[in-house]
Amino acid sequence: MKLFRLFAGATLALPLMLNAAHAQASDPLKTLVIAVPSDPDNLEPGTNKAEPVGSEVILNVFDTLVAWTPPDFTKLEGRLAESWTVSPDGTTFGFKLREGVKFHDGTAFDADAVKFSIERTKASNPYVEATFGLIRDIAVVSPTELKISLSKPYPAFLSILAQPQSAIVSPAAVKKFGDQFASNPVGTGPFVFKSYQADTNVVLESNPNYFLGAPKLSRIIYRIIPDASTRRLELENGGVDIVQQQGQLSSIAAEDIQALKGNPNVSVLEAPSQIIRQLEFNNNNPNSPVADIRVRRAIVHAIDYEGLLTGVFGGTAERVYGPLTSNSWAFNPKIKETAPKYDPELSKRLLAEAGVDPARLNFKLYSFQGALWGAVATFVQANLADIGINATIEQTQFPAYRALQTAGRFDVALDGRQPWYNDPDAHITIGYLSSLADSAMTFRMPKEDALDALILKAQQTVAQEERKGLYFQVQEEIAKRVPAAYLFSPKLIVFQRSNVKGLVINSAPPLNEYRGVYKE
Repeated sequence: MKLFRLFAGATLALPLMLNAAHAQASDPLKTLVIAVPSDPDNLEPGTNKAEPVGSEVILNVFDTLVAWTPPDFTKLEGRLAESWTVSPDGTTFGFKLREGVKFHDGTAFDADAVKFSIERTKASNPYVEATFGLIRDIAVVSPTELKISLSKPYPAFLSILAQPQSAIVSPAAVKKFGDQFASNPVGTGPFVFKSYQADTNVVLESNPNYFLGAPKLSRIIYRIIPDASTRRLELENGGVDIVQQQGQLSSIAAEDIQALKGNPNVSVLEAPSQIIRQLEFNNNNPNSPVADIRVRRAIVHAIDYEGLLTGVFGGTAERVYGPLTSNSWAFNPKIKETAPKYDPELSKRLLAEAGVDPARLNFKLYSFQGALWGAVATFVQANLADIGINATIEQTQFPAYRALQTAGRFDVALDGRQPWYNDPDAHITIGYLSSLADSAMTFRMPKEDALDALILKAQQTVAQEERKGLYFQVQEEIAKRVPAAYLFSPKLIVFQRSNVKGLVINSAPPLNEYRGVYKE
């Protein structure tokens, strides 16, 4: 549900855009203006489903128990939790909470608020069912202590607690606003929600009493600007301070990035992401031509990976070699060494070995909508034509695309996964566990007991180094099966005015926090 629908019939005294604009003009160095392409969805944790704009607002208005530590975001740090323990069997997590923290409405944060928030999200948000569904019990030991017990070991659970859906809400505000809490979100975070106007803006103001110190900014304005060229012009003219690429393939055209890099008034921040985009095979249809691994291998060797990165992306993406990106803590370097290389002659030999006439392979090449997805599809189409395979591009709206994917009505499709927590589980389990093949946009892996058992063992093993070794094995086993041609990982790119300082890009989730950002 779009946020503006939640305002229907509400009698909220919200500041007008004129007031926000006046405040911005009167105090420009204390106001950060961020251009975003669309209205936010779900500005509160209980219903949030990982929509980027709303999720980033949540992480600036609310706090989670734990969060990823900048600048490399490889370790978790305490936020509302001062410290935590994990039982040897990996099923019980104990938390010592910060004292003296207040919600924006002045009510006290305590263990009851944590229990209330997590149980509320678990009950109301199907997006978290696979993870919060493991919670067996939340016990309040004291106002500053609680224990969360799981039904089975899940070492990535702490990572889950750093997601926007795990943020802690004010129980008093939920009681006060009821169904309108999403339009009146109240957390403990560094910024306080002030107003929202559909198709116009979201305004946040500084929380001077924030427990980690007041933000350096007084105000954040998210300006909703759907057109990419308008966002670029506003950035160049100083109408906005930040435009985010965020791996969505929809922000600023790749060909414009070099021009922006040459603008002395704009600085460009880049960071690798853990997003994976691939040419995916239907791995669970014995009647498909790609059921033959020789056909799949022929296709993966037909792709000019470096040509795709340089020709379509102009350096704004990196190659993906297998089931995990190379910046994942569990990435197996052997996968890079053994990854398919561009070799169309080998592709032709493999098709001949399979007894397949490529001229008879008339694929529909499904793709998401958008100009850049169209460019990727056209590039792959040309690569397939070079080995004699005809592919007709079908750019499809997301709801219809998701339906045909989950129903298995395709042979090859351009797809991808964007992890929202920094753990290999975010890619591996949902993507390759055969029991989940029909549950989402997965690789539709056929039932294979040995691989399934290995994936679950890696997911549930408590010791980090042992988990890493298991994920090394998982990657090698998956690579043997050639479930996809792994293509690229788009970089996370932020374009900012050169006087904006202190922003550090997070990669998983690809959402930014602004309490340390300032302008000079």
